[in-house]
Amino acid sequence: MKVGHTYDDFRTFLNANHIDNYLQTDTVIGRIGGKIIQTMIFTNCNFMVGLLLDNKTAVGAAKKFSALKNKLRSEGYSPSTLFPVVLADNGSEFSDVFSFENNPKGKQELHFFFCNPMQSCQKSQVEKNHTLFRDIVPKGKSFDNYTQDTVNLIFSHINSVSQNLFSGKSAYDVFVYLYSEKLAARFGIQRIRLDRVCQSPQPIQGIADLNVSKHRTTGRCPVDRSVLFCILIKRHFQTIGKVHRHAIHL
Repeated sequence: MKVGHTYDDFRTFLNANHIDNYLQTDTVIGRIGGKIIQTMIFTNCNFMVGLLLDNKTAVGAAKKFSALKNKLRSEGYSPSTLFPVVLADNGSEFSDVFSFENNPKGKQELHFFFCNPMQSCQKSQVEKNHTLFRDIVPKGKSFDNYTQDTVNLIFSHINSVSQNLFSGKSAYDVFVYLYSEKLAARFGIQRIRLDRVCQSPQPIQGIADLNVSKHRTTGRCPVDRSVLFCILIKRHFQTIGKVHRHAIHL
């Protein structure tokens, strides 16, 4: 299963293809044996989305991820362009590599790799963002009553948190700058007003009261685009530096 998909293979592939943006994915658990959430983060902007799964199985995870790719493809987006590389942990739910990598016709459209066993630090961005998720949904809380809309709402709040990394802008701001508000909406994510962002445990209906639906934006990101450009350029070269430092120790 993992021949050609190891973490060493991942680093070699990134360096050979000059890729500095990829998708990190993992899962968070609610009630043992209950629903789980597959989390995915765009490493160039910390934008995170979640897929609600009925159980922690390879069939369920591959089916939901394939459905996401099909949805994006049907609306004119290319999965191979949006996330050409995916890095996952060693969970059994990610074992169906073929389904993750290929389109319905069996043609490869992205590259899927695994972290080394017990090395969660190798996907540090998704792990760090899990702390934002747990600020709202503490460990042990069941997801069984959640719907995908519930998950989308939670991650809309997470993506709207201002981040020092982006000089006070949010992951949503940066994602919209790099891609579009329309694409964010395709992932089920909306902007939450800063004064309405939830970062603490409370009933889901309470979070829903803070929804952005009454405060939709006009379609343009209300941030200084020149400032974001400078932030992203700085982050780009920092990322390249990290990749080269990793390469030295191969």
